[in-house]
Amino acid sequence: MRRLLAGFSAVAAMSLSSAVWAEESRPPEGIQALGAGDAVAACYVDTSAWEVLMPGSCFSMASPYTTQVVFGVQGIDQSGGRYVVQFLDGTCESTGYTLDEGNICLRTIRHYQTLSQRVQVYDTWTGQWSGILTAEASYEGFN
Repeated sequence: MRRLLAGFSAVAAMSLSSAVWAEESRPPEGIQALGAGDAVAACYVDTSAWEVLMPGSCFSMASPYTTQVVFGVQGIDQSGGRYVVQFLDGTCESTGYTLDEGNICLRTIRHYQTLSQRVQVYDTWTGQWSGILTAEASYEGFN
């Protein structure tokens, strides 16, 4: 449910913010901006509850045998196009962008499974890469 609402929001925001993105440049002098080194891999296991990205690892317990894990990056502002987020290893079933999470990677998880996702962030202002960041998701079942 959350992904559906976020998708509609993202489309509306992209049409309104393209002019702002075009004018985005380096931060004004004297302002210390966050860089790729401040990025943290994060995730949540999508259930019927309202979830948010959790840094490093996430866990959920629910009755459906399979569900989706949403992997993302926290600690940086992804709204201005400054950062390139690369999900590694070709494990994402799909990728996208939401206003709440920024760039995301979706993967299917089943009961009693743990998934890891590696990601790397490039800062286009400084030319710096983050290290390889990892988030781990676990999903347990109950009947």
